[in-house]
Amino acid sequence: MSDETTADDATGQGAPGQGAGLGAAPDAERGRRPPVRVGGVVWGLIVVLVGVGVLLVAAGYTIDVQLAAIVLLIAAGVGLIVGPVVQSLRRGRSGPH
Repeated sequence: MSDETTADDATGQGAPGQGAGLGAAPDAERGRRPPVRVGGVVWGLIVVLVGVGVLLVAAGYTIDVQLAAIVLLIAAGVGLIVGPVVQSLRRGRSGPH
């Protein structure tokens, strides 16, 4: 046997050198992509906006940090509330997934 065997090889389900598929989602097995998570998108936007703020400060602009934090938190909260609502409305129109 090879050193690269997986735990599933004992059951005959795995192959040497391949991942056992422990984290594989059922949607991935059927060829569909998993849905985009709203939380991931919101966190990505927060990171991008903070990065833009850092670049603006480095370029010499002044930013009111307290106001920027308030606006960022409000925008993130609205995104986390509105995003799933929009997704559920889109799923309702297109049928079950």
